[in-house]
Amino acid sequence: MSAPSDSPSPTQPAVADAPRRSIIFYAIGNMENALANQFFNILSIVTVVALGMSPLLIGLLISIKTIFDAVTDPLMAYVTDNFRTRWGRRIPYILFGGISRVLLVLLCFIFLPRSDTIKTNAQYAEEKAAKIAAEQAGRQALTPPSPATPDSAADPAQSAKVTPATPALPKPKPMEPSLLQKFKEGFAALTTAAAPYQKHVFYYLFVISLLYALLSTIHSVPYYALGIEIAPSYDGRTKVVTYRAYADKLMALVSHWVLPFCFLPMFLTVFDGLVWYGVMLCLVGMPTTIAMCKAVKEPVYSTVTVKKKAPPLFKSIWQTASNIHFLKILFLYIFIGFSNGIFAQVGTFLVLYWVFAGDMLSGTVVNGYAATIATVLGFATLPLIQWACRRFSKHAALRAAIIWMAIGAAMKWFLYNPRYPYLQLLLPFFFSIGIGSVYTVLPSLMADVTDVDELNNGERREGMFGAVMSFLNKAIGSLQPVLAAAVLTASGFDASLGVHQPDEVIHRMRLMASWIPAILLLGALLALLRYPLTRARMAEIQATLLQRRAEKDAQAAGGETGHPQS
Repeated sequence: MSAPSDSPSPTQPAVADAPRRSIIFYAIGNMENALANQFFNILSIVTVVALGMSPLLIGLLISIKTIFDAVTDPLMAYVTDNFRTRWGRRIPYILFGGISRVLLVLLCFIFLPRSDTIKTNAQYAEEKAAKIAAEQAGRQALTPPSPATPDSAADPAQSAKVTPATPALPKPKPMEPSLLQKFKEGFAALTTAAAPYQKHVFYYLFVISLLYALLSTIHSVPYYALGIEIAPSYDGRTKVVTYRAYADKLMALVSHWVLPFCFLPMFLTVFDGLVWYGVMLCLVGMPTTIAMCKAVKEPVYSTVTVKKKAPPLFKSIWQTASNIHFLKILFLYIFIGFSNGIFAQVGTFLVLYWVFAGDMLSGTVVNGYAATIATVLGFATLPLIQWACRRFSKHAALRAAIIWMAIGAAMKWFLYNPRYPYLQLLLPFFFSIGIGSVYTVLPSLMADVTDVDELNNGERREGMFGAVMSFLNKAIGSLQPVLAAAVLTASGFDASLGVHQPDEVIHRMRLMASWIPAILLLGALLALLRYPLTRARMAEIQATLLQRRAEKDAQAAGGETGHPQS
């Protein structure tokens, strides 16, 4: 028998990326995910606006769902990493999870409990008109009387009747309730019988959210693991993430218009419009998921039967979570997510109730315009992000993106303005480009860490890496919805007051939407000091891995023929 070749065998190929066609179809498979992920963003707004629920209730619901999601992710990763069928270890789960999830969203809105307490879409315009009329009446009441005319001044009797009005003493402001009292009032719907309909809706959405989280885990864990596998090279991973971002941004052109669509006068309530959102989700999500599963082929080495026993679940989790590079990226995900997410809800209600005085249709329409501009800018800058990662490095591009995003956050102080509501359309030029870059580069950096893990532990565990990242991110991030609701509540915002929020509350909300997250974002730069996984280092690691794989294949070939290897 001739000596074995040094080149890798078909079961362990060299670093070769999938063809462009496969990467495109892989990205198309994310369209369903991009649309479906609007589900909880929509609920966090409409339950407060249309049902008058406390933000704390929906924050609690999303937090519980996130914890459940976090626990199931590593379990799903262990299953998919060690699953073997002729269709692959990822595709069957992606197909089932993707189709089932869009059907669940549709059924959720069809069978959502209804009540005559739901605000109609026509009522929002009426509330805005009433507020404007009240403000005009207040300004007229404060206008001083016009000076006496010459005729009246000449008449002593008439002049005697004109006496200066004594200004009324200002009414003392009622004492603002404590933060603890605000929290108790927020959870009152669950602890008292005062709002039976809200309690009913909460428990209905609670069950739906757990089912949604389970189906999302079944779909997303193998999907993101497949993305790492089909393009293993340093720049190939950036390409996969970039194409996936293109699909996300294409769906963003649609998804950010869901709420304006649902608030149209053609629908009695916003929930009638959301039923059609579920229909649209099925029409887009089902064919794109099926097309991806048919067109994308998993790499041969990831579907070949492995005789070696898989490492124990908890050992695999520990090896993944103890990787220092992994922990740095986890910190970036969490810190950037918290800096944006905790204060995002404040900005949403600031725009709806202050900038647009409660006109939900106008407010959501302008938000739609801003999101569309952000999406177009995102499309235009994705090639620039790829170029920056190739020309400099991924972590250098990420540093610039974080700084740019912080500038965008600070600009909200100036561009959220009720006199000039369309000024906020400038925000995407500062903010969305930065955050789009962050969430394009971070997954590519995480993919590099899987090679370091194989170097240290001798296993390919893309699924486990994605799942442990998701688990830790979600476990810690499960606090985010509650913290976001707590921040909104701490500002003094009261859902029952609608557009009549006090001036001091608006001031606090403006600070929380702009300067505070801007300062926090700059703290994320600490994790990128002296980042070690440069292009040169990754080339060394991948060359070492290729050599190891070739040696293992040579040993396996010698064992099968019975000849010892020199």
